[in-house]
Amino acid sequence: MTVVRPRRPPRARGVLGHSTGPGRCTPIDSRGLRISTAEQTWLDLATQLDLLELVAAGDYLLRGFRRPDGTRRPFTTVQRLRDAAAAHPGRRHRAMIDRALGAIRERVDSPKETELRLLLQRAGFPELIVNEPVHDENGRIVATPDLRVRGYNLGIEYKGFVHATSQDAWENDIRRQRKLDDIDWKTIDVVRADLKQPHHIILVIESELQKRGWTGSSTWPGLHYEQEP
Repeated sequence: MTVVRPRRPPRARGVLGHSTGPGRCTPIDSRGLRISTAEQTWLDLATQLDLLELVAAGDYLLRGFRRPDGTRRPFTTVQRLRDAAAAHPGRRHRAMIDRALGAIRERVDSPKETELRLLLQRAGFPELIVNEPVHDENGRIVATPDLRVRGYNLGIEYKGFVHATSQDAWENDIRRQRKLDDIDWKTIDVVRADLKQPHHIILVIESELQKRGWTGSSTWPGLHYEQEP
């Protein structure tokens, strides 16, 4: 619970109290409850989260919740988050907020996808496009990979445990890959262990990109070693 100074934040079992300066809190009414806006909540989280967590929270707010018809309703937009940050230029953790604003993306489905995207950006790979459909020669959507490197026919997917335990997910993955094979599309799957120890998967992605014409190389620390004379 947040109050505006000079009021003191509440102290009670099960309640975590905070205080904020005048003008920083613009509550909205939701079913009779006064709650913070999505933008203000995200800015406040910068005092409690690290950069990865703050970007994941921003990705979630841009994705929103799923309606019964399958469409999404975002909680906010990038511009609204930028405007909220610009309204309070002197707030704490502003440097991290600015970095997070540059890193958040729309259409992200999970925090692990966020983690994977930031890891690959740190590794120096080309810009990664989030959940953009892949079309065949007839314009039909074949797949919508978690991440794709535009221009290289390469997709990168985070595979959670559901892909190993759900027969429908497993079968859909196989059928989708058959269609992708027809358009010379390569999909690289990433699992949880790869996020913890990323050197191998970064080398795999680097090698595949170079086969497909990328002239760069990863900047991940310690990935390449100079050969001894």
